Amino acid sequence: MNNFQEPPFDPMEDTSPSMVMPPVDNPNEPKRGGSTGWIMLVGAVILTLAAAFILLLPKDDATEPDIDQPTSIANEPTVASTTNADQPTPTNAVQSTDVPLIQPVNYEAVPTISSERLAALLQTPVVGSDVPRPEYDPFTTIPQRPRTEFLQYQVTDGDTVYDIAQRYNLQAESIAWCNGKLTFNIRSGDVLSIPPMDGACYQVLGTRNQTIAEVADEYNIDDPYAIIDFPSNNLYGRSPDDVLMGGLNLFLPGGQGPLITWNPGSTIEENADGSYTVSFASGQAGSCGQVEAAGGTYWGNPLPTGTWVRGFFAGHTGIDLAQSVGAPIYAANGGPVLFSGTSTWGYGIAVVLGHGPFSTLYGHMSQRNVSCGQVVSTGQVVGLVGSTGNSSGPHLHFEIRYNDVPQDPTLTAGVGW
Repeated sequence: MNNFQEPPFDPMEDTSPSMVMPPVDNPNEPKRGGSTGWIMLVGAVILTLAAAFILLLPKDDATEPDIDQPTSIANEPTVASTTNADQPTPTNAVQSTDVPLIQPVNYEAVPTISSERLAALLQTPVVGSDVPRPEYDPFTTIPQRPRTEFLQYQVTDGDTVYDIAQRYNLQAESIAWCNGKLTFNIRSGDVLSIPPMDGACYQVLGTRNQTIAEVADEYNIDDPYAIIDFPSNNLYGRSPDDVLMGGLNLFLPGGQGPLITWNPGSTIEENADGSYTVSFASGQAGSCGQVEAAGGTYWGNPLPTGTWVRGFFAGHTGIDLAQSVGAPIYAANGGPVLFSGTSTWGYGIAVVLGHGPFSTLYGHMSQRNVSCGQVVSTGQVVGLVGSTGNSSGPHLHFEIRYNDVPQDPTLTAGVGW
């Protein structure tokens, strides 16, 4: 082994191993690589000479394709005649693999359409398509919500409760119940509270200790939560069994208040022989004073040709039957005339007949056909249909009273309604 001295180490230089091992000559290993190098060199020279020879060869113009006038794409078959479809005969065009052919574009073969025809096609609806097309509305529509607040209305000359109620799509009784009235009489200058819907107004009395459920039952409201949920009552979170605070003012949606009826101060006295002495609206114009009234005869239909308009309930003490002005009105039972004149209540021209403890009332007539002192029979004409008094149109307001308390006429057999 040859003696080798390691060079001095510098820590700032490359960190490769500091010791370099010198090659070791093996005298027994045969020498290689001399002949192989010469062979590779000779091969490279031969390849160079061959390439130069090829480049120096003359060009043949007949084999160069004409790119200006192409005939067809190489190897493209031609379509055979339709008369011999079973045996197509393709013909091969001149083949060329050196230069790709460029096909000219036939612009006349591209389909075109006029702008007028395109517009007409776009406006033509699709026929036979069952696919629904959405209809877009660019505007936001706010749904109409029911009114929940009260309005104030000042009565003017010629106003009636019925006219005002019809203007606000309400029953006349709802306006009366919310204005402390048990009458429909109003005067010019009166200020009325107009409720948002049909119902009654109620002020809680502190001495009664009423629950919400008890108030609902008194005013014929099936669901007490209708009172709780009405916004202006401020009863959210309360239960039907809660006792109401005295002095609280409530609106009762759909509630029916006390009877609003003509109370003219009638008297009924039963005599020893079973007859009755009756007075109706004593002291008022149209009253016939004290009248002897027997027990009546039988019941009949007061307006057979009428049309049903409205029935009996707490705020309406009879039934309304519509018919044209001048239609005859018939006595529903036999008996003496108790009243024949103009009502101070709002029934306009009216007639009242006595039938023992019962009485019948015919209101809003255009004409009276009977007068005091007469005794009529069932089916006799007592007047004609009209629209006098507090009336929104020609009709008959018909009542049956027992001891001067209004009853539902539809519960009396023979009346026909």
